[in-house]
Amino acid sequence: MTIGKKILCFFCLFFVFFELSYASDTPQLQEYSVRPIYKGKVADVVLSNSEKRLFRTRLRATTKKPVNFAGEYVLTLWGCGANCLLGAAVSQKTGYVVFLPASVCCWHESSDRLTYQANSRLLIAKGILNESSEYGAHFYEFTGQEFKLIKSVSLPRYF
Repeated sequence: MTIGKKILCFFCLFFVFFELSYASDTPQLQEYSVRPIYKGKVADVVLSNSEKRLFRTRLRATTKKPVNFAGEYVLTLWGCGANCLLGAAVSQKTGYVVFLPASVCCWHESSDRLTYQANSRLLIAKGILNESSEYGAHFYEFTGQEFKLIKSVSLPRYF
């Protein structure tokens, strides 16, 4: 086996091991499960301050979408730069809006920056938060009022 192939095998094994250890030591979506998923009448979005009114079109569009986060919320996202995301959780039940705790950018796979499910209160943001945090995975528990940081895990940059 050539030196190049040995080095490639070493890095592949390193990243497989790293991903396995990362997954076993971090919060999991099923640990924050929510039941049942809200299927009732969709409330009007509450635009109670200037920041919410600034994003009213994007926030109001959630009333036409199914619940995709934390049992009764629609997580909506929009770009804030070349590789940057902002967003908010909007309750289908009450219309209450909670903005994400930070912008998220610079993850090596742009389509995979946020991980969430309709039946879980856990939000996983991957990359750099507010363009100033360490590169990694950031785990938040959504309380219905705020996103509480549970843990951040630094990760090696892939680029």
